[in-house]
Amino acid sequence: MSAVTEGVVEIVSVSKNFGPTIAIDDISLTIPDGSYCCLIGPSGCGKTTILRMIAGHEETTEGHVLIGGRAVEGLEPSERGTAMMFQSYALFPHLSVADNVSFSLKMKRVGKDERRRRAMEILTRVQMDHLADRVPQQLSGGQQQRVALARALITDPKVLLLDEPLSALDEFLRLQMREELRRLQADIGITFIHVTHTQPEALALADLIVVMDEGRIDQAGTAREIFDAPTTSYVAEFMGGWNVFRGEVREVKNGTADVLTEAGETISMTGTSVAAGEHIDFSIRRDRIGVARSNGAGAAVVNGVTGVVHGIEYQGTWVKVTMAREGDAGLLVANVQEADFFGDPVAVGDPVKANWTEKDIHILSR
Repeated sequence: MSAVTEGVVEIVSVSKNFGPTIAIDDISLTIPDGSYCCLIGPSGCGKTTILRMIAGHEETTEGHVLIGGRAVEGLEPSERGTAMMFQSYALFPHLSVADNVSFSLKMKRVGKDERRRRAMEILTRVQMDHLADRVPQQLSGGQQQRVALARALITDPKVLLLDEPLSALDEFLRLQMREELRRLQADIGITFIHVTHTQPEALALADLIVVMDEGRIDQAGTAREIFDAPTTSYVAEFMGGWNVFRGEVREVKNGTADVLTEAGETISMTGTSVAAGEHIDFSIRRDRIGVARSNGAGAAVVNGVTGVVHGIEYQGTWVKVTMAREGDAGLLVANVQEADFFGDPVAVGDPVKANWTEKDIHILSR
C-alpha cells in the first residue's frame, strides 16, 4: 500500500450503542493521511467513543472503520497501526523513563540493547533523553506527558490517538505542550487524532476540526471554516466567538430583509435569500460588535441592541463586555479592543448599545 494513504482514517456509517443508549448515531468522516484532527464537543457527545473504536478498544455496532483503506473490525489494537496516548499517561511507577518507553518492545522480545537504542532515539525527539534513568514520580506533569508520548511513538504508528492529552497541565505548560505537539506532528508526518473539549486548543492545533453533539457530527472543517463560518447555531455558540439570534423575517424590500428577533429587536440585513415569514437563525461575531454608552431611552436601534452592562473581563489586548439585553432577551458578548474600551470605559450597570454592520451578519442553517 502506498505510504501516501496508509494513515488515512475512514469512518463509514458508524453507530455505537451501549444497551439502549445511542453513543454514536450513524456518522461518516474521512481524516486525511498526515493531518492533525481534533474531535471536540461537550462531555458525553461521543468523541472519546470514536477514538476508542479507531483504537480497537470498542467495536462498532454498525458501520466500518478503515485505516489505510483496510477495514479493522475484529483486529487487535496492536494490529491496527495505531497507538493511544491516554489522559492519565498510565506510566509504570517502578520503571525508568527509558524502560517505560521501551516496554512494548520488550513484550515483542526485542533485545535489551536495541530497546535502549530506540528508546533513547525517541526520547531525544521529545527532549527527554537526559532524564532517561529517572522514574515517573521524579518528573513534572509536562515531563510525564512527554514520556507517554514517546512510549506511544516508539511503536512507529501510522495514526496516533490522543485522549485529552493536555487537560492535566497548568495553563503555561498546556500552551507549551500544544506547540510541541504541533511541531512533532509536522516533523513525524503521521496522522494525529486528538480529543479535546477546549476550543482554543482545537483551533490552534487542527488541520481538521470535527464538532460533535449528541453522537453526531455537527460540522467538520478547517479551523478558519469552523470559527469564521459556522453552519449551525450550535457550532456558533459552542465555539464561543459568536452571538446567536433567532427571529422572523417581517419584510423583504429592495434586497433588504427586516428581521424581528424573538426579543422584539429589529435587525436589517442585505444580500440574503430569505423570504418574508421565514424563521431564521443568524449570528454576529463578538469582535465585530461595538459598544457605546446609551441614554437608556428604551427603543432598540436598527442593527443593534440596547441593554445594560452585565459583566466586564479584561483580557489584555481586548476587553470582554457582556451586556444584558432589554426585556430579558438574554446576554450579548462583545470583545472590544483595549484602546477602544478605555477611550470611554463603561462599568457594570451602565446603559449601553451594541452595534454592528450588515456585512457582519452570518446566516445559520439551523
